[in-house]
Amino acid sequence: MKNLNLFILALAMMFVTACAGNSGSYSDSYRSPWNTSQPSEQLQSAEDAQQVSRLEPQVDWQDSRNIQNRLSQAAVVDTTTATTTPAAGAAVAPGVKVKVALLAPLSGQHEAVGNALLNAAQLALFDIGNDNFELVPRDTKGTPDGARMAADSALNEGANLIIGPLFSESVKAVSPVARSANVPVIAFSTDWNVAGDGTYVMGFLPYMQVARVANYATSKGYDRIGLFAPEGEYGRMVNSTLQNVASTNGSRIVKTDIYPAADTDISVRLSTFVDADARKASNYTTPLPFNTMMLPIGGQAIRTIASYLTEYGVDTRQVKLIGTGLWDDETLGREPTMQGAWFAAPDPRLRSNFERSYRNTYSGEPPRIASLAYDATALAAILAQSANGLEAANIYSKSRLTSTRGYAGIDGIFRFRPDGLIERGLAVQEVTRSGTRVIDPAPNAFVSGRES
Repeated sequence: MKNLNLFILALAMMFVTACAGNSGSYSDSYRSPWNTSQPSEQLQSAEDAQQVSRLEPQVDWQDSRNIQNRLSQAAVVDTTTATTTPAAGAAVAPGVKVKVALLAPLSGQHEAVGNALLNAAQLALFDIGNDNFELVPRDTKGTPDGARMAADSALNEGANLIIGPLFSESVKAVSPVARSANVPVIAFSTDWNVAGDGTYVMGFLPYMQVARVANYATSKGYDRIGLFAPEGEYGRMVNSTLQNVASTNGSRIVKTDIYPAADTDISVRLSTFVDADARKASNYTTPLPFNTMMLPIGGQAIRTIASYLTEYGVDTRQVKLIGTGLWDDETLGREPTMQGAWFAAPDPRLRSNFERSYRNTYSGEPPRIASLAYDATALAAILAQSANGLEAANIYSKSRLTSTRGYAGIDGIFRFRPDGLIERGLAVQEVTRSGTRVIDPAPNAFVSGRES
């Protein structure tokens, strides 16, 4: 246990402090679908919905025009080794206590997930915290009103930073309370609608997953893409991202079908999409117009689609299946058609050590999002330790939280944009019969700067 904690400590100490501020130019490899305009509707990503056992329902987004303008540039990473040792310097001013509040549903319907978040935060505190750093847990009860009261309580106790809450409606309730006290919020939500004005979104966002795997596929010659996706803003977002990627990397979107999400039988749509009848008549000698098929679909739906692809004669040795972090499922390879498929997600090898430590400490498996609580708490502790004598109120300033160099954590490198959105370095992974394997490692450093 001691050696494991030392490993995690070493990993966590890779966080890069933000005291250098934001400088340097930011280059990009494609036009991404976001800029600083406000998004149109909330997102609870399907990935998070799976990992949190559907704690929040899927919500269709409205009007994709804003989404096409949400991120000015995507994170571009340099594969050279990052300088990831915290800057030398004293911690906070002598005698100053740093208080960081953790807001989570510690009781009520979602208390199991909430307590797992607290457990993970306490692991980070044990590994990295020191005597002048205090974690202040507060129970949101899983409701917006509970979250607001929890924030009030933490702020009245002098919290310098709020980590959490989990749900987007709770974040909306907490953000104005924290803003009025000039205290930033690092939320676990995947709803970019809540980002900005001092609120930073820590959750896993799907845009870079789409761009990362599509760019990798194109580099391997899979440059003619067919998109088959469910109706709603998720599908439109994937379409917009793919179009942006194709405009710079030389690939082409040759066929698209955004099918009705409420359609319980998509077999006919899929049959048409892959020209099943015509190709069957030619004994499957007629090639498909695409050699890559983007399927941003998870759960049982992707397994059903995979079985139909086999029935319709789609040879996945010729047509590469690509997807998002929805495929981060060790059991997906039990479906033979999915074996060899590619997707982008955080490198699981980094997370495995955290999961082992969690099991050894709490005798249970952590939910997928527990790593967010560890990384957020570790970030807070590292910034306090590298504060160079700052007063507590200045430790979590915007310039420090939005370091262009970013931070390295359990889920790989990440950095916050000034508008509150997160950028992550992702690995490309392949689905295999026995699980998933990394075929293109996540980068270990961001480029030096970015456009604001």
